[in-house]
Amino acid sequence: MKIIVLPDIHGRAFWKSAHEHIEQCDRVVFLGDYFDPYGFEGISVIDAIDNFGEILQFAKEYPEKVVMLLGNHDMPYFSEQYRDLSRYHCRMSIEWYSAIAKIFDDNREMFKVAHVEDGILFTHAGCSAQWLKSIQVEPDDLSDLVTKLNALPLTNEGLRQLYMVSYHRGGDNYAGSCMWADVEELVNTPIDLHIAGSPIKQVFGHTLQVDYDRTGNLVSGAPITTPLLKMLDNRCAYLIDTTSFTHEALL
Repeated sequence: MKIIVLPDIHGRAFWKSAHEHIEQCDRVVFLGDYFDPYGFEGISVIDAIDNFGEILQFAKEYPEKVVMLLGNHDMPYFSEQYRDLSRYHCRMSIEWYSAIAKIFDDNREMFKVAHVEDGILFTHAGCSAQWLKSIQVEPDDLSDLVTKLNALPLTNEGLRQLYMVSYHRGGDNYAGSCMWADVEELVNTPIDLHIAGSPIKQVFGHTLQVDYDRTGNLVSGAPITTPLLKMLDNRCAYLIDTTSFTHEALL
């Protein structure tokens, strides 16, 4: 299969390359974080809202192909309970918060926490074995894991579990959730995710990779990859071949 992966959006327009290549892929997966743009990129709240409207229109145009995941920056807008439980402070004023929350509420059925495609797990931040152990989730198979992850926003306890943040991100937990895990928790650990004895391949974003060019300008860094993981938060769309588990940038 050919899957276009769209890492953290934050109001950016790079996702539009998916529209241009929609006929050449089997699936399009957004990894979440549609709002809370970074000030240094010059994207306004209105820009981000307009951009999100175009994303929703695209997803509705191709419902059989487009998957929309939730990120840690989406959850406070998606769930007021999550916002209150998490102590997370949105970057938006209360007026903008209400407007964005309504957009999510009006399109709630379009979003989920996790997706599996051709044996590959897609989440916003990656799913660690340590986190699953800490919340006592022992899936029978990958489909069972995705079902259990997608059920978490339905309960207060599940919302708390989604907010678990490790010391890598300034939190109090041993391991971060699939919304909050830092790439260090997944790459620099001896414990890869296994289910029923089989290693699981994962694709996620969340940990922005940036660098500086020779003139000191901020540019996107390279993806972080291992034989089992792809961390693609680089302000760029990627085409993944699920058979070879290889990727290429869509520019």
